[in-house]
Amino acid sequence: MDCALCFFRFMFAKSKKNIYLCKQNKSIMAQSNIDRFKVTNLGPIAEADVEFGDLTILTGPQATGKTLFLETFKFHNDIIPIWLSSVQNNLKSDEEILDYYYGDNMHSIFSVKTKILENSIIDLLDIAKSHKSFLKEGYTIKRGNTTFYFPIDYIPDNVYYIPAQRSLALSEGRIKTSDDFINSPYVLRRFSFYLQNYVKTHSTKILKNIVPNYDFFNESEINMKRNAGSMRLHMLIHRQSVPYMAWSTGQRELAPLLMALENFRTPPDFPDFTDFIVIEEPELGLHPRAIIEFMLTVLKIMQTGTKVIISTHSSTPLDFVWTIKQLKEKGAKPSELAKMFDFKIKDKTIFDNLFEKTFKTYYFAPDKKTKKVYTKDISSLDVYSEDEDIATWGGMSLSADRAGSIVSRL
Repeated sequence: MDCALCFFRFMFAKSKKNIYLCKQNKSIMAQSNIDRFKVTNLGPIAEADVEFGDLTILTGPQATGKTLFLETFKFHNDIIPIWLSSVQNNLKSDEEILDYYYGDNMHSIFSVKTKILENSIIDLLDIAKSHKSFLKEGYTIKRGNTTFYFPIDYIPDNVYYIPAQRSLALSEGRIKTSDDFINSPYVLRRFSFYLQNYVKTHSTKILKNIVPNYDFFNESEINMKRNAGSMRLHMLIHRQSVPYMAWSTGQRELAPLLMALENFRTPPDFPDFTDFIVIEEPELGLHPRAIIEFMLTVLKIMQTGTKVIISTHSSTPLDFVWTIKQLKEKGAKPSELAKMFDFKIKDKTIFDNLFEKTFKTYYFAPDKKTKKVYTKDISSLDVYSEDEDIATWGGMSLSADRAGSIVSRL
């Protein structure tokens, strides 16, 4: 490993090797070829083994551990800044740190049998604790001949995480601060920080650039306006200011999601250190067509080289991926995707090398007897498969298939 290019990160891969750390000038590096993650014996999860594509979709019933898996993935990749943040909050014990990250009393889901890749949670925390010097000397990342220094709160995320509870980061249009959260998961607090950072630089141009072809807000202007002593989101419709709580449910769900995505896409003053972006349940509050249009934004993100991971209870993102696979198999052009969904696309670069991208889908499948969860690769999305989990996309189309079968017999 070339230490001259080092920066602080974890690296894991398919090989039998575990964690690779490399020190030089108080910097640590991890390689960016992260492609697989495995968790065993954690909460409802017996074994979750996921190989990431350029776009990875996780599906499965509620309470099967999808969020837990994704939070643990971020915990593994961003453990050092997470640990540094916990120490700043005067947390010392392993239990306190785990509760700080996962939520109140969540340390109890870990056992001696829990493995993150081949490591115990104690192994990971011990590695983090060995870098106490960062508390005083700061966190540095070296790229080439340039060294970047970051205050702890501003250390770039290896995994940029948009949680399903994102609307909780807003209180009547006001973006919450960390002091507003009590026993909430770290990813929600961090998400609130994303939004705070976004409005600092976009207070007069909110949501102007994120969706180039579809107007989720009916050509309205979104801005921050002082109300009741705080800056709050308002929508300007025909010169009438509409407060956040008067917006539709879909708009209230979508606004923080799009703000976070635009914050992610804003060109930084330093190289991009983020390898993954996690988006939980993007379908919340959205019409199926709006979900499809949102997937176009996902294609745009994929063009940056960042891998996207989506967890969902909607079949619409899978419809989108299945269509891409069908177009590729039939030798069509990627741009035909827009025609199939009747979209007018201005930015045709989102289709560049689309058929060279990898698309993975995993089903978090509960065992019928033990109720423990195992992941199943259903990436083929083959509707003619003899495997019911693959043919029904993890049960997504099961009710429709059964209804059709019943109707056909009438």
